[in-house]
Amino acid sequence: MNGTLRRVPSYCFSLTVWLLCVASLNFYCTALAESPEQALAEQPEPALAEQIAFQTAVRTIAQSVVRIEASGLSIAALQGGREATPTAGPSSGLVVGSEGWILTTEFAVPADIKEVVITLPPSQQTTKTTKQPLERLVGRVVGRDLNRRLVLLKCEPKTPLAEPQFATQKPIQQGAWALAVGRVWDPYEPSVAIGIVSAVDRCWSRAIQTDAAISPVNYGGPLLDIQGHVLGIIAPLPAEAAGMETGTELYDSGVGFAVPMHDIVPLLPRLKKGETLRPGLLGIGYSTTDPINGRPVIEIVRADSPAAKSGIQSGDQIISIDGQTIQRIADIRHALTPKLAGDSIKMILRHEGEKTPQTIQAVLTDTLPPWKRSMLGIIPARRTLKAKNKKVQNNGVIVDSIWPNSPAEKAGLQPKDTITAIAVTGAANADSLPFRPLASSNQLAGFLGGLTGSTDVVLKVRREEVFQDFSMTTAPFPETPLPGTPFKDTPAATPIPGNTPPAAIVKLEIPEVAETSWAVVPDQQEGPPLGVLVFFDEPSGALSENAVTAWAASWREAVTRHGVAVVILPSSDSNTWRQADLERVGKTMNVLSQRYEIDPTRIAFAGFRAGGTFAWLGANRFETIVRGVCLIDADIPRRSKIQEASPERFRWVLFGTANKEDTNAEIQQPFEKSEQLLRSAGMPVGFLSFADDEEKALRLCQWVEALGLL
Repeated sequence: MNGTLRRVPSYCFSLTVWLLCVASLNFYCTALAESPEQALAEQPEPALAEQIAFQTAVRTIAQSVVRIEASGLSIAALQGGREATPTAGPSSGLVVGSEGWILTTEFAVPADIKEVVITLPPSQQTTKTTKQPLERLVGRVVGRDLNRRLVLLKCEPKTPLAEPQFATQKPIQQGAWALAVGRVWDPYEPSVAIGIVSAVDRCWSRAIQTDAAISPVNYGGPLLDIQGHVLGIIAPLPAEAAGMETGTELYDSGVGFAVPMHDIVPLLPRLKKGETLRPGLLGIGYSTTDPINGRPVIEIVRADSPAAKSGIQSGDQIISIDGQTIQRIADIRHALTPKLAGDSIKMILRHEGEKTPQTIQAVLTDTLPPWKRSMLGIIPARRTLKAKNKKVQNNGVIVDSIWPNSPAEKAGLQPKDTITAIAVTGAANADSLPFRPLASSNQLAGFLGGLTGSTDVVLKVRREEVFQDFSMTTAPFPETPLPGTPFKDTPAATPIPGNTPPAAIVKLEIPEVAETSWAVVPDQQEGPPLGVLVFFDEPSGALSENAVTAWAASWREAVTRHGVAVVILPSSDSNTWRQADLERVGKTMNVLSQRYEIDPTRIAFAGFRAGGTFAWLGANRFETIVRGVCLIDADIPRRSKIQEASPERFRWVLFGTANKEDTNAEIQQPFEKSEQLLRSAGMPVGFLSFADDEEKALRLCQWVEALGLL
């Protein structure tokens, strides 16, 4: 009861609503057989208005709520030697057409299920002693909305089905009563959970949010207003902002979602025709480190994407989309996420350096061309975000090092050169090229992210106050870091011969966490931002200070030479890594970033054996910030989710071994299957071997530095 009361709005804490909550805890629709007059005689006076309204609303919808069961086994369940079991238990569905059209969610009907069993509600009122046989029909999958995770079914009823009344008006009133209805536990009576509409425009403008108890029991069922009108279809949509992707993590938590009917109704004709509706893609990206509140300035325009075809350019600022004002990146996501492939959008944007806004039209697509990262071969100098002199900070891209045998080296670029602008070759005269001014390495990365391999470009470069143009062709991103150290050592990072390299061991304590994490960092008060390598060893439980000191000895020179903070995170269990340890990773990174300035382009995870597998899971959990993952004597987990590489989600993967005698081919052999999967997803895959701990430290820290390669 306490959990129910916590979900009731504060203004409802009165005797009336307290009695209502007590009554609604065990509220199913056996009361539907009673008339309002019977309820008047049997219920306490204070609860009557709401109780009767709820009963009437559910009675209105009861004949339109059906039970859904998968009629076969998932194909996925038969793969990998697993026991063949149904993919999900029974769920609910809603009648959306009297001829036998039923809408439900992909929770009940996964992608490889084509038919289900639909149990219709009883056509007549029943009692506990007299229950008529229920009609069970085959439901055939006709259409899917992959963006909202909805499935349209068709069955052949003997008589027309009862159609509900939809609430298609906009906007839906926040704070209004909301009733979540399902039909699973008892096919004769619907179940009901009572709450309010707690928010609108959730899941990037695809859903209504309610605090009514939402679970697989009512997925696919209706969310009603107090008049019995259908506000939306209850669906397990992802809460991405909370790091939840499936949507089922939130059930019975007081946070549930329903796809509003005003979005569904216009799509029903297309679903009835058998269409599969897919999310619409524009093909743009951003280089900001804040994907929510960052400025709506486009840095990445994917080649051959709708954005590129419509004339959008790197550096454009979006002002509005379909009349919706855009002030931050989150506004762009709210405007684009509900759109489907094939939808046409109208955008107003301002090209960089121009005052007059431009209006463009773009037709969204469901797929973008395969993407693989290309490079010029420069390592940009790390720039502090805390620089006082912003004019100096934002005055081009300073070259720190050149990758051997790269396009940049062949063209003649040198360390300390400053790249001020870039253009794709498209005219004989370089003066007529549409140069993109560059204020930071993020902008250069964004520009390169939109190019395909082997693209001819021209760089404007300042060398000792003299401007020159350098022409080159982009090349594929390298796979295995070069042996040795191809980067020059900065004076501050060069160890003094005969002395221990300056490095410090620091505690990264989290108040609510028992296990202490540690870091080995360059011992310097000021300097450029640090790269970060989070290392996961075999499970050992908490580490003593003496153990950390011994472990850190092999990392001191590498940490100082390459400006990398190496974090050692102990497991909470001495025998295994646990899911809860992933939460500590994020908290530890937060503590580190509060003490030191971090370079967001140079963050990697690495691990040994079981720690290597866990490093892969951690990289998946923090995929938007982790640029590389190294698995030493370990492989990625079986059936691991591997997403296609994109400019916003790039990962350099290394497989390593502690046996120096192994050749690349010998290292590669056990990981061939994983290598093929990763390469097909557009990720560079390399192989490393180490003679001892010191070489391992140097190679890994050198690799973290190389993550900034452009």
